[in-house]
Amino acid sequence: MSEIKEVLGIVLPIFTLVYLGFLFRHVKMGRGSWFNTLNLFVYYVSLPAVVISSFWQIDILDPLSARTAGLNLLLLLMCAAAFFAILQALVHASGRAKASIFMVGLVGNTVYLGFPLIHRAFGAGEAALGIAAAALHLAAGLIFSIMAVEYWVVKSRKPLVYAKDFVKNPLFISLALGIIISLIKPAGEVYEAVQKPLSMLGQTASPLALFALGGFLHGKFLREHLRPALLLAGLKLAILPLVFWASLNYLGAGRGIAAVSALAAAMPAAVTAFVLAEKYNLDHELVANTILISTGLSVFTISLLLVVVK
Repeated sequence: MSEIKEVLGIVLPIFTLVYLGFLFRHVKMGRGSWFNTLNLFVYYVSLPAVVISSFWQIDILDPLSARTAGLNLLLLLMCAAAFFAILQALVHASGRAKASIFMVGLVGNTVYLGFPLIHRAFGAGEAALGIAAAALHLAAGLIFSIMAVEYWVVKSRKPLVYAKDFVKNPLFISLALGIIISLIKPAGEVYEAVQKPLSMLGQTASPLALFALGGFLHGKFLREHLRPALLLAGLKLAILPLVFWASLNYLGAGRGIAAVSALAAAMPAAVTAFVLAEKYNLDHELVANTILISTGLSVFTISLLLVVVK
């Protein structure tokens, strides 16, 4: 009973903020443009500040951090390859459908939900490892998704164009800066002048991101996409974290690495997937429904996962 109370204490505040954003939009107390502005601030300012300040506290050369990153990258490559092969075998599905399914199945909401959940669930001790795993899940998921879109939809055979788009992504830039800072470890006056303001900006990320996520999800549900969205939500919320938890325990990675990695893999489909779906003219209705359904169900699946891994 105490474990359940602890898990509810972690999960409920997070999803309460999502629901408040949804409710705020539902009663028409805020316009869609307000949530777009919030998203822009979070995406370009708050979340990059979280990534940089989090990596500031990580020793990237530490064997445990390197092991966490290496094992997560290996498993992500294997999952992406298996998922791609399965979708490629679906000869009657369109390229846009395949790319949409691949994207929502692989790219998790590790930033909007993952970062605050990892901080609350594991505290400062293992949160650094969790941030490293979650940031890698986002970066690798985006890279593989853009490659899938290029192969199935765009077919321009100009991957450098899309590589440049990815490199301009603020989360990728902040990830690169965070790794550099982690290596040089600035301290003293530099630390006081830069790290503390970054930390203050980062503290705005979680509440604003979660509130904006709720506003985004309002009005996205469509009945005709219910069955495929439920299947994709099951893949994202149950199968993927199970693969990471079982594989990392089998490889002897240690309970800490397995726990934070499984939690990073258990995040619902990312809002970023909807942005990419609109940009590349994919099946954005299926993507939006999967984001909505997987986010709603993740209240229960993440709670169950935390009972198991903590």
